[in-house]
Amino acid sequence: MNSVAAVYTSTPDDVEIIKTWPGGNGITSDKVPTEIAYDYPPGSPDGTEPTIKWGFQFRPEESRLRCIKLFLDRSQKLPFYVSPLETAAQLKKFNKNVVDAVSDYLTQVYNHTMETLTRRYGESFMASTKVEFVLTCPAVWSDAAKNTTLLAAEKAGMGSKSDIQMISEPEAAAVYTLKAIQPNHLSAGDNFVVCDAGGGTVDLIAYKIISLKPLRVEESAVGTGGLCGSAFLNYRFEEHVRNRIGHARFDEIKLKKGKCWQMGLRYWEEFVKRNFNEEEHAEVNVPFPGLPDDEEAGLDCGFLVMTAPQIKEIFEPVVKEVCELVQGQVDGIRQKGGIVSGIVLVGGFGQSNYLYTRLKSHFNTAAPPPYSERPTHAQATALITNGSVEVMQPVNAWTAVVRGAVLRGLEGSMVVSRKARMHYGTSYATVYDEDKHQVSERYWSPLWERWMVSDRMQWHITSKQSYASRCNILSI
Repeated sequence: MNSVAAVYTSTPDDVEIIKTWPGGNGITSDKVPTEIAYDYPPGSPDGTEPTIKWGFQFRPEESRLRCIKLFLDRSQKLPFYVSPLETAAQLKKFNKNVVDAVSDYLTQVYNHTMETLTRRYGESFMASTKVEFVLTCPAVWSDAAKNTTLLAAEKAGMGSKSDIQMISEPEAAAVYTLKAIQPNHLSAGDNFVVCDAGGGTVDLIAYKIISLKPLRVEESAVGTGGLCGSAFLNYRFEEHVRNRIGHARFDEIKLKKGKCWQMGLRYWEEFVKRNFNEEEHAEVNVPFPGLPDDEEAGLDCGFLVMTAPQIKEIFEPVVKEVCELVQGQVDGIRQKGGIVSGIVLVGGFGQSNYLYTRLKSHFNTAAPPPYSERPTHAQATALITNGSVEVMQPVNAWTAVVRGAVLRGLEGSMVVSRKARMHYGTSYATVYDEDKHQVSERYWSPLWERWMVSDRMQWHITSKQSYASRCNILSI
């Protein structure tokens, strides 16, 4: 899912989230699916450009390209429900590649955004106003993937590559969160972890607060991530329903009674995933209109009755993986002697009440030290090492990333230094030295008239080393 936000420089607090989308049937949404498909009109001659469907314009049964942006970074794993072979076949059929598909999708987003802003501000205002774009990307993306994204955005009409800004998604979330959660207990010297839990991926990054006024932070750990977003809950829910009502009946519902299945899935997405709390919801009734009663399957009056333990069973493997990712960031900071004071939960999955509750219980299980009028150094150290960590869920957590992106565009970067994701250096050739080099490595240089060796490396920045955020180390 993607979001679009806009802000006018003279009214920086008035962030507008685009909520209406083509094909949405009047339903407002803060996000639009990252889905696109091509088709040739019937009887079209050779050379005809294919038509494009995107976002909400699909019927449930229609095929489409999903998670296409994930293919920009070949080093990242793909969700199990995305087939590289099927994606490649669809692209080849329409003489497209991944960059073309991403660019076509961004073109649709760009056109709709400009149309929406024109309706808001008027044609004369838009014609005389410079529009700057800030794109977000996962924290774990490679430099090559970032560069390809900028090329696709440039091709989509968002300006030249050098003028388009880019910010990691958890960093954007941090920008918004630290401004939105006021007052809070965080102070200079504290570390906090941003957990951006989305549909497909969960991205994490940790920051140390340098100052609060002005707000300045530095990366305290290299960003991590995993494929444990809320989309995996949908597939686990689907398997649960299939096993409950039987494979044959489920396939019939999904293929022949699409509206029935979509109603149940929508209730799962909009209510259960976001609001489930085992203390408040002993059971949940998921609507499947038209299905006959079946006491054994738990079907009653057109509803599938789900107990709290059954819902927990769907959530638990995914939530456990998120907790482990966050724990990895916390452990990395504590091993260096840092204090982790907060975990900020944002993103679509970040709205989940169950995920919030589980993270809170996970990081607040340590018993407080015994009371003492004169606490010892050992007690203080134990509190730092094993003490509880506050879990925060800001207002508008679902759109925290895109809200932070527009703030970055207005105020510039608040991050004074970052951690390098890899080694950066230059290769060079040097004079052969028999004490340092092997004979097999040398070659005769006619230019220098001496024996030389090549492919030597001088490292300027090593992995996980801090570097000033003003430095550009993007590999082109």
